[in-house]
Amino acid sequence: MKQALIALVLIAVGSWLAHLHVASQTYYPVVRLSSPDGLTYTTVQDEVQERRACGAANDRFLKPIKEMCKACQVVFARCERKLEGLEAALAAGGAVPHYTVFAPSLRIAVEGPAEAAKASCDFIAGDMVKRGLRSTACLYPQPYSGSGPQEKKIRGPDPAK
Repeated sequence: MKQALIALVLIAVGSWLAHLHVASQTYYPVVRLSSPDGLTYTTVQDEVQERRACGAANDRFLKPIKEMCKACQVVFARCERKLEGLEAALAAGGAVPHYTVFAPSLRIAVEGPAEAAKASCDFIAGDMVKRGLRSTACLYPQPYSGSGPQEKKIRGPDPAK
C-alpha cells in the first residue's frame, strides 16, 4: 500500500512538472484560411509564452472572420513551437513570394491569382490603417530561397558559429 501511494505521488509530481514545461514554452499562433474566390491566407501572429494564450490568440483572430465570411474555410489553426518555410519568413519579416500584409503583431501572406491577391492585400492593409494601425502595409512578393537569416531568427543562433 505504501509503495502504491509513493508511486501515485511520483506520477502526480511528474505530470505536474511536464505540464509546467509545456505551459512555459513559446508558441506561434498560425492560421490558414481559404476563401471562395480562390485565395489562401496564411497568418502568423507574434509569439506568446503559453499554449493556452496561443489558442486564445487564434480564437480572437478567427472570430470576426467567421462572422464576416461564412463561406471561408479554416484549413488549420494551430500553435507552432518551431516555424519553417513560409511561416518562418512571415514571422521574421523576411522575403515572401506572395503579397503580404505586414502589421504590428500580425503578418498575412495572400496566395492565389496575382490580381486578386494584390487587391485583397491592399484592401486588408488599407482597412487596418483606417482602424488605427498606421504602420500596416501591403508588401509585394519577393523571391524566397527557403533559407537565410529569417529562419535563423526564428530557430535561434546558428550552431556552426
